[in-house]
Amino acid sequence: MIYGLLTLTKRAAASRFFTAISTLLITALGALLRFGNLANPQLLVFDETYYVKDAFTLGLFGHEKQWPDGANTAFEAGDVSGFMQDGAYVVHPPFGKWIIWLGMQLFGADSSFGWRFSVALLGTLAIPLIIAAAKLLIGNRVFAALAGLFLAIEGQSIVMSRTSILDGILAFFVLLAFYFLLRDRAAISRTLNKAAGLKRDFVLSLRPWLWAMALTLGVASSVKWSGLYFLAAFGLYSFIADWISRHRLGLKVMPAVLQAALNALSMLAIALCTYVAGWSGWILSQGGWGREANENWLIALWKYHTNAYSFHTGLSAEHPYAANALQWLLNIRPTAFYFDSFTGEACGVLESCSIAITPLPHPLIWLSAVLAMIWVGVRFFKKADLASGAIFIAFLAGWAPWLIYLSRTTFQFYAVVFTPFLLLALSYALHSFWRRGVVLRRPAEREWAITLFVVVTLVLAAFFASLWMGLPVPHWYWRIQMWLPSWI
Repeated sequence: MIYGLLTLTKRAAASRFFTAISTLLITALGALLRFGNLANPQLLVFDETYYVKDAFTLGLFGHEKQWPDGANTAFEAGDVSGFMQDGAYVVHPPFGKWIIWLGMQLFGADSSFGWRFSVALLGTLAIPLIIAAAKLLIGNRVFAALAGLFLAIEGQSIVMSRTSILDGILAFFVLLAFYFLLRDRAAISRTLNKAAGLKRDFVLSLRPWLWAMALTLGVASSVKWSGLYFLAAFGLYSFIADWISRHRLGLKVMPAVLQAALNALSMLAIALCTYVAGWSGWILSQGGWGREANENWLIALWKYHTNAYSFHTGLSAEHPYAANALQWLLNIRPTAFYFDSFTGEACGVLESCSIAITPLPHPLIWLSAVLAMIWVGVRFFKKADLASGAIFIAFLAGWAPWLIYLSRTTFQFYAVVFTPFLLLALSYALHSFWRRGVVLRRPAEREWAITLFVVVTLVLAAFFASLWMGLPVPHWYWRIQMWLPSWI
């Protein structure tokens, strides 16, 4: 089937019907992997112990409340009334928890499915979104669909769409902002080409797609502060792309500097206002941590942020699953979110079983994508290819800042925010290979090689699915999924 799609790619590339059907089917597969067995385990998994309970009190009061030690057992059993009256000190902005709260509103705070619904929905919606972004970058509907397929079956992305913590939410909004960046690039390219054709220089323009990007990254920063890295990186890319495009078209390049200044001012204003609006619950309510009734809210908010910044930069507590940014790319130490062994009813038809949840990146997709990203980076610097530049700069925005904090306590799953860009690099590299080849010179041989690669990724996804979806398996099966001792 996949080989047939590749051999018909020229006709498929011109077919909107192909895009609609492939997107629907791939998204359905991704939804199955994200929503299937979502309610299990009916326990607060890993950092859900913070974000789910915080989301519940945030929805009730506009700010988070403290919970006593041992509150999880009652909360998991459906008693959600155990919070205290004092405001809780939290170190991440509130918007991501508002999104978690929406799912709890729909299905109940006592529902583990409700805790995770919103995150799973965003993780599913990211699939058609990456397909749309890949179509803008690659210009080929088949390889755009492959980007969506890779995201649908990528293990780390699956688990982070099934766990009610902030990183999966952040990843969605960053990808959405990237899509808006690509739409801006397409729009401004048309404008510059028209100006060059009329032999009239084009100076400044309003950039509504960049404004949409800034608003989205304001939201992303209201989930986790690392959204700010992407605001800076995407703004830089828009300047670089404007400069290169003007130079290639024979237009004056200095207006690109003026355009960049205009873009920066407008984007910063939009992102800042959006970010502050994300704190409106804390600003307007009384009783939040650090929110003194007799103190100006802006001063109080600034004090809160300086305190949280000190916490983040000084975090160096030991953790058995800590992994720094250099280890992320090699998939050395994924974080074990949950593990337990059972007998009886929990095992279904099995007499005994193990249930594990680990956001393990899909081994073949991940390592192939890292290699593809290296190729994309070289291509960008060697040829000033703007599509390669967009992918590479987006990846750097998610990965490079963490190189400063190699001694800080960080985890492999932080990489979920730049995973879509790795997958875009992989699809982009496969498309280039399909068009020109490296070792295999005959087109049919290249198509068979790509087909084999995709089939193996699907087989491995089926092999690891239980680890990503928390499904019961014999203990020996879980052991053979642990290819490296450091994965345990």
